[in-house]
Amino acid sequence: MVRKKTIGLRLGQKVTSMQGRDYGQEFLVVGFIDDSILLVADGKKRSVKRPKKKNIKHISISLKVDEPIENKLSTGGQVTDDEIYKAIQRLGERMEEGEISIG
Repeated sequence: MVRKKTIGLRLGQKVTSMQGRDYGQEFLVVGFIDDSILLVADGKKRSVKRPKKKNIKHISISLKVDEPIENKLSTGGQVTDDEIYKAIQRLGERMEEGEISIG
């Protein structure tokens, strides 16, 4: 079962990988498996149809959320890889004050 929220994270929220071969890669949260594992996609290397499982300890969490993506995912709508990619670009690339790294 995929949850809609875990530990304050929201669907459509920007995260950055801090561990593994995808270190530094930015993703959007597209689902939750449990309290410590989430599903992320970037629209290029990781599609929405084949999201990456990521341990919450291995990501840096941004406070930025793409609300159109969040609304679509929350209501069960389909999101395209292009929408994910463009949302990541819109949300910017640099860390902002208030972004945290868990782990």
